[in-house]
Amino acid sequence: MRSNPTLVDVTTANNVRELEFSDLYLGHPALQDRVADVPGAAFNPLPAGPLLRDDLARLTVACTEQRSRAPDPDEFKVAYDGACYRVATMPARAGDVFVVRRMATAVSSLAELGVPQAYIRRMMMPGLSGLFIVSGAIKSGKTMTAGAMLKDRLGLHGGVAVTGENPIELPLEGLHGHGVCFQTLLPREPGALPEAMRNIMRWRAGTILIGEIRDEESATELLKASFNGYLVITTMLAEDVVQTVTRLNALLGERRPGNAHALLAEGLLGVLHQQIVHGARHAPRLETEFLFLKDAPVTRAVLRKGEFELLTSEMRRQMAEMIGENASARRFVPG
Repeated sequence: MRSNPTLVDVTTANNVRELEFSDLYLGHPALQDRVADVPGAAFNPLPAGPLLRDDLARLTVACTEQRSRAPDPDEFKVAYDGACYRVATMPARAGDVFVVRRMATAVSSLAELGVPQAYIRRMMMPGLSGLFIVSGAIKSGKTMTAGAMLKDRLGLHGGVAVTGENPIELPLEGLHGHGVCFQTLLPREPGALPEAMRNIMRWRAGTILIGEIRDEESATELLKASFNGYLVITTMLAEDVVQTVTRLNALLGERRPGNAHALLAEGLLGVLHQQIVHGARHAPRLETEFLFLKDAPVTRAVLRKGEFELLTSEMRRQMAEMIGENASARRFVPG
């Protein structure tokens, strides 16, 4: 996984763009501005150093000005000093706070992110359809990995992809090899997702990326799209692959308690769970586990029976198959 080569200490930085962080907490009338998740920091969040405070004050002014003209003052984007930030306005007892996250300027490849090649080969198979979930904790890079999968597939196979996001977080719209991606904004209103998904499917795209499965409605609608032959890529909060599948099953069961297992078995294509591990002396690395259901009747049977506790052994079996494939490939490479 790539690390920012220009990382500097938060106490000596002159401007925000020099820092690597997850979030800024700006504008509280009494509390000092804070910088969260700085790699290698002794504690979290860190107070801004004196040299950085002027730049953060200017960024706070930019947020305030943009908020006054944004269609949604609770969540908006702001451009500042050559970077783009996503801003959420959060009410605190003493006044509003801006929670600021820097947006990516480019989408990495799966390989650059540190996804194992054995997993990438399966994620890049031609003609895939079904629901593919990138799961993990908050701030684990799920959205970037989902975008990387879409981008890499377009670059390799061509085709048309469309996204449904709110907010739009990654710069995916445009050409990727011979493929093209269009990004659309999902409505936030309750009950609006079914119509939004119907509109997305009118694009006649082969691949759909939806920001996140959050509730029963999104779980149901995304699985329905996967039944129609689309490859649907999304993200989900979960601690591991088994919890991802268990939570998805629970969401589906809210409306269809009798056939949630069957829906899972038929519609789920795969799960990539990831976490970012930070070392004191080393660059962050990506740790992953993987479940893949293409040409996997045994695994689908496990889902159909609801025997989710067996998925761990199924992942081990799939891993052994991948190791065997790699060994065979090396054996027959001409040298």
